[in-house]
Amino acid sequence: MIKENSWVNDIIEALNILGGDAKYSDIYKETKKIRSSKERSWPQSAKATIRRTVEDHSSDSIIFKGKNVFYSISGLGKGRWGLLPEYLDNIPPSKIEETAYSEGLEGIIKEAVYLRRSRDPRLVEQRKIEDNFTCQACGYKKEIGTGKYIIEVHHLDPIATLQEVVITRIEDLVCLCPNCHRIAHSKLENPYTVEEIKNILITN
Repeated sequence: MIKENSWVNDIIEALNILGGDAKYSDIYKETKKIRSSKERSWPQSAKATIRRTVEDHSSDSIIFKGKNVFYSISGLGKGRWGLLPEYLDNIPPSKIEETAYSEGLEGIIKEAVYLRRSRDPRLVEQRKIEDNFTCQACGYKKEIGTGKYIIEVHHLDPIATLQEVVITRIEDLVCLCPNCHRIAHSKLENPYTVEEIKNILITN
């Protein structure tokens, strides 16, 4: 439950006004307007508070804790963030569809655990490059801007079953579109393999 007078609620409201995703600079401006209209303070540390709040509420971040609300549009450090679909309000259908395709990975706790353990998203990015930003189950590939693709990276062996930190090789990962990634994890204990997902797509 998001508290009505919280920073995270103000940021959600700001991103909805901004169309569902925006750069930090725009989020700052819109959040300041919202807080001003509600006669709430804008302390000197407001910008830092917004950045920390966003990262606390995104499984893309290594400091993620609590509720998953935001996701990184262009990768960590790029300063552009979006709202997960369940927090979008009155966004044009085309925009919702685009955001929904980017939501799958952020909603899966096991994947977030991997990123926190490894602290090396470069391995994930390299898998995307090697798979040509293409889903290895259905062949889906979608570029939403120069060098930006709707694609996610799936762990072939469920990270939740690990008892200790292990070295993950690039061969242990595979690119899936958000739809196929959700299919994979719909079988919680032992995710569907790429071949099983292909068969599901053919028979349904």
